Amino acid sequence: MSLRDVLGTALSNLTRHKARTFLTTVGVIVGILTIVTMVSLGTGVQREMRQAFNAVGLETVRLYPVAEEGSAFDLFGAPPRSTLLTPALIRDLEARGDVVSVIPDLRLPQGMRAGLKLNGMEVPAAIWQPSPTFVSDPFEAEPEILAGVPSPPPGGGGVVVNADLLVELGYEEEDIPALAGSQVEVVLYAPRGESQSFFFEVAGIVDRERGGLALALPDRLAMLQWWYNDPDYLAHRGYDELVIRAATLNDAAQLVDWLGGLGYEVESLKTMLDLANRGTIILQTMLGSVGGLALLVASIGIANTMIMAVYERTKEIGILKAVGAAPGQIRTLFVVEASAIGLLGGVVGTILGWLLGKGLNWLILAILEWQEVPVTGTFFIVSWWLIVGALLFATLVGLLAGLYPAARAARLAPLDALRYD
Repeated sequence: MSLRDVLGTALSNLTRHKARTFLTTVGVIVGILTIVTMVSLGTGVQREMRQAFNAVGLETVRLYPVAEEGSAFDLFGAPPRSTLLTPALIRDLEARGDVVSVIPDLRLPQGMRAGLKLNGMEVPAAIWQPSPTFVSDPFEAEPEILAGVPSPPPGGGGVVVNADLLVELGYEEEDIPALAGSQVEVVLYAPRGESQSFFFEVAGIVDRERGGLALALPDRLAMLQWWYNDPDYLAHRGYDELVIRAATLNDAAQLVDWLGGLGYEVESLKTMLDLANRGTIILQTMLGSVGGLALLVASIGIANTMIMAVYERTKEIGILKAVGAAPGQIRTLFVVEASAIGLLGGVVGTILGWLLGKGLNWLILAILEWQEVPVTGTFFIVSWWLIVGALLFATLVGLLAGLYPAARAARLAPLDALRYD
């Protein structure tokens, strides 16, 4: 028997019992569909995370001070610090050739109470600060700019006001943009009963979910100096965070080691991405093992189908041997049939896994849009290596499942097979 005869006979035998072949193939389809869906999800999520981190800059290092051990949490203040992020440290970092930029940040105490006053009216207002990172939060929609600019001027003296505060002050929505450039008063109230007024020009008016006022770093520093009654606040407390952008990934890794050795708390986006990737791979492996289990069950089904085929075609095997077919050819015939079942299930399972990924990706994006979460992307990616790997794996499962039935068929004696009824 030539290879062409073997292939033709194998396909003919598979189509002889279409229902049984289909049911046997279903197990392979389910296993490959699960594996393709889970692996494509892991691949897509990894790519989206990598793109998000690249947008921020994997060369970014975030530096934090370290609080003294045993210090208690204070809602209206902050525990003492053993290592400070001082202006001198910033100058040392900026003098290094492997550092591109350093952005300091200051956070106001959670217990700080503030109010916004305009034309004799006052409403409570939360104060938030622009993020020191190089991109905005990917899970937060860009604010609608009603007037002016979206961020306060870096030098201070200006404030960005949420439109909701101005509505609370009694202004109509159509009159709000005209308030850009107005002078407003921000009043801080200390727990000890004192208050202090700070005057700003309205640099911008935005409409965003997170309400309140946005103030630049110099203005927040002035508020902290009054809050702690410490004109030399930075020398005693330092900054709350430094965002450092290194020249290269290798420079960022060296900065992490150097700053960590000095006793600072350091975070690297590259390290965070590696940890996220590891978690994704572990989850991907766990979910993919479900498909592997389905394939194991499918291989048992293939073996059972091929054993039944051996019993049903015993006389046919005897005739083939009587006309000169070698045991190796009989073995090859049954192995090809089993491999064809695996390959067929792999093809259908891969196509269905791709279609399922497309549908789930559309559903996820629709849910995110409904929840007003500004996230877009492709979370299921079926790459060429995944297609090839799925087809080869499914074929291999079929081949292995068919080895025992093929060996059983090859061992049949011609006379015994011909007398079988």
